[in-house]
Amino acid sequence: MAKKDKNETIENTEDNIVEKKIPTIADLDWTDYVLGLLSDDEKIAGNPTTDGLRRIFETVLNCRLISSTSSVVQSPSPENEKRATVIHSLSYCLNPAVQDLNGLNIVSVDGSADVYWGNCDKVYRNHPVAVAETRAEGRALRRALRLRKVVAAEELSKDIEDHPDHDTVNKISNQQINFIDVLAQRLNINVIKLLEQNNMETKNIYSLTHESAVDIIRLLSKYQQNIDSIPQDILGYSNEWK
Repeated sequence: MAKKDKNETIENTEDNIVEKKIPTIADLDWTDYVLGLLSDDEKIAGNPTTDGLRRIFETVLNCRLISSTSSVVQSPSPENEKRATVIHSLSYCLNPAVQDLNGLNIVSVDGSADVYWGNCDKVYRNHPVAVAETRAEGRALRRALRLRKVVAAEELSKDIEDHPDHDTVNKISNQQINFIDVLAQRLNINVIKLLEQNNMETKNIYSLTHESAVDIIRLLSKYQQNIDSIPQDILGYSNEWK
């Protein structure tokens, strides 16, 4: 049996190679092509993560990112149910050989997002600005990449709190509790005695309002600036207050 020529095998293999055409941004299969560039850990239930879209952005569009900035247009507060609104802006320069569908080489796009207890997983609801920023960036990236019928993984919420009343939204936060504890320990102040002195709830610290917590933090900060002004009858830190 004649031995196969190695060069002939290579030639035959090369002859059978079919060059796969990369779709353009206007093609129907463009979205599938872009999503196919993401790794498995850059997709959740088939939806792209913002990190993944950010990684492939410049390569896919053959562009250079000029700026990527976020602007907080609404900060969370008790009055707005701790809602955060963020706008993320992208500005990028396309390769001179490439043009946007509108014939432009420098393109700017925006993406916006609102986040509050009703559209965010419970585990992230205390960080609405950070969640809104990530969602807004994801929307800006999707808009720039011209992805169709796709949402970013960060926009999918599974464990949303059911209609908390105003009192729940207006309660003291864990961050406030931790801050009060740090200051009180540093100043050797008994928090329960401090609350009683200011006619505030002491049986259940979590029933304190957000505004009351702000007042206590303000008072502790005042004592920190002038330790001699701390009343003797509230001294004696105890960690059993929370």
